[in-house]
Amino acid sequence: MKKTLILMAMIFGIFGTAMADGFIMPRPKPWMPPHPRVNVKYHHVNVRISDPVAITSIDQVFVNPFGRELEADYIFPIPENASVSRFVAWLNGRKMEAELLDAKEARRIYEDIVRQHKDPAILEYAGRGMYRMRIYPIPANGEVRIKLEYEETLKSDYGTVTYLYPLNTEKYSNSNLEECKIEIDVSSFEKIGSVYCPTHNVTSERKGERSMTVSYLERNIRPAEDFILHFTRQKSDFGFHLLSYREPGTKDGYFIGILSPPLENSSRTFDKNLIFILDSSGSMRGEKMQQAKEALEFCLLGLNAGDRFNIIDYDDNVMPYNPGLLDASKKNVADAIEFADRIDASGGTNIYDALARACEMIPKNGDPTYLIFLTDGLPTVGNRNIEDIIKNTTRLNESRARLFVFGVGYDVNAHLLDRLAEENGGAPEYVLPNENIEVKVSRLAARISRPAMTDVKLRFASENGYNIYPEKLPDLFYGSEVIITGRFRSLGGSDATLSGKIADEHAEYRYPVEYSDGSVSDEYIALLWANRRIGHLLQQMRLHGTSDELLTEVIELSKKFGIITEYTSFLVTGDEYRMAGAYWEAEAPVLRKSLKDKLEGLGGEKSGRTAVTQSQSLHSQSVSKQVAPDGMVVIDEQRHEITNAKQVGVQAFYQSGVNWIQSDIEKDSFDIEIKRFSEAYFQLLEKDPSLGRYLAVGDEVRFKVGSQVVQISDSGIEYLSVDELRELFPN
Repeated sequence: MKKTLILMAMIFGIFGTAMADGFIMPRPKPWMPPHPRVNVKYHHVNVRISDPVAITSIDQVFVNPFGRELEADYIFPIPENASVSRFVAWLNGRKMEAELLDAKEARRIYEDIVRQHKDPAILEYAGRGMYRMRIYPIPANGEVRIKLEYEETLKSDYGTVTYLYPLNTEKYSNSNLEECKIEIDVSSFEKIGSVYCPTHNVTSERKGERSMTVSYLERNIRPAEDFILHFTRQKSDFGFHLLSYREPGTKDGYFIGILSPPLENSSRTFDKNLIFILDSSGSMRGEKMQQAKEALEFCLLGLNAGDRFNIIDYDDNVMPYNPGLLDASKKNVADAIEFADRIDASGGTNIYDALARACEMIPKNGDPTYLIFLTDGLPTVGNRNIEDIIKNTTRLNESRARLFVFGVGYDVNAHLLDRLAEENGGAPEYVLPNENIEVKVSRLAARISRPAMTDVKLRFASENGYNIYPEKLPDLFYGSEVIITGRFRSLGGSDATLSGKIADEHAEYRYPVEYSDGSVSDEYIALLWANRRIGHLLQQMRLHGTSDELLTEVIELSKKFGIITEYTSFLVTGDEYRMAGAYWEAEAPVLRKSLKDKLEGLGGEKSGRTAVTQSQSLHSQSVSKQVAPDGMVVIDEQRHEITNAKQVGVQAFYQSGVNWIQSDIEKDSFDIEIKRFSEAYFQLLEKDPSLGRYLAVGDEVRFKVGSQVVQISDSGIEYLSVDELRELFPN
């Protein structure tokens, strides 16, 4: 029986401490292509977490895409500190048995198969045991179903519990999955604070103080990154949990902070003020006006008994519903809804006077105030000077009410709206022509309906933290959390202080934090910070002008982390990479000028489709809660694949011809050349299994091992001596 693939229990992809999902590797036949793949029909994962133990159940169906029957091996890695309780496969109604291989036997099989298939994609899996099941026959165009269940103890870091399920099936399926689904039931012995997934868009639902469900579902997808979920054990009213990571051999590290309010308590409400500023100019006529009215009705009906409100209707003129704020009594709300129903769309757009009137109404009673400002056009009446509108509105808003702006359609000045939101503690939102105004405004109104803490500030002791995003923390609302990213200078214990207003009273909380090196599974922390930093720098240059210092930093961050945006996509062109080694040094001035020209050109677009989509993408990136996807960039609302740049953990690799080169290699040379699939090749893997993720990048690859630069190619040495190994791995 031919030996086939190895798997491992520890994934060495972007995250690195658990296991890979199972996959099928056909046993080669003369008629097969060089690297045959079966298709994954669906991938369902059900997880039951009884903190700190997780039981993961996996259900997969594989499809033979060939017109002939297959003999294959199903491979499944063994998670560290996990025990498999159930492993079942069915083929034509027949149950099949699996064998458990220890790490030593798995490595032997693994190396044999790698040599036989010459397929570096599987090299990211190394160093652990595996389950293997022989599957025969898989009928032509037939299916096989696998079910597996395993139990593991979850990692906990200062009250933050982490669950990781490696979901990288991209290499092992010829086509997209019909469905990929993960459902997680969480129960904890303490109150659950926040739940945070940095890798995928999930939905969550609380079942009580100590239980909740989390769900992820996508169809027609080929998953390319692992699924990671954090939840926090919350002992105090307001929780803060810090996770950190530092690259080996570097001084400063990266962190994320998860800031969460108390669990919602319906008996505890804080009063707020809401002023809805509605554009009723002629361009709002028809469906847009009706949607805006329905959004306004939703906002009004969601007010609490102690809240206060007003409506400002504006076109050429500014027409407040009431001279001042009104109590949110049932009668006042009903009367206001009736007033809104009578609003007609006509005339021009007097933006400044509408904002100025709203600022005059902001009370100084200490209650949080939110301005919801909606417009679908440019200022055409009254003060039309953009700088004056921004400066004077910010000056009048002396009590710093939060200004949330909604630009409807493309005929808005995105720079004006972005800066109004930025300088007045809110956020911009854009409603595109095919989107519903009511849905977007209602979503914001629901989120801000129950403020838990306002004027939020977070201070780190000894100024250990820096380059922290967001720079200005938003208010904290029940049912949501704020994700903070930053850098730190030194390892060890410290503390952080959270302060703000609860109702109109000052509150302060102090938390112990620990800055540590983390592990390879925490590399996403650095990627998330870099993604936000790049978004922040690009947004600042777009709104306030470029500088050589900021341009250089954007290029260097993009180069190091492989984060390509619509602004920096030109950095990787054709078959040649331009961002690493000697190429980078030679090209830097040219790249800086190209980026400056692109930013200045795009930054010149103040309104229209381009300006709106710029604002959306950069704001989303600068506050992102998720790691930038590998290999995809959105340009003019279209997704484009970047095929010559890859993220591998915290490193980027760029393609030059057939060679892949690690981004932080600063010279166009190497210290040692090793022949691929030789004994020396596997000696590297044996000494450090994590190098498998670099070897998996391609056939020819150049990367660092300690202080040495290693080149993998079809030539080079075939065996490493003791002295050579000691030079590569001095420790």
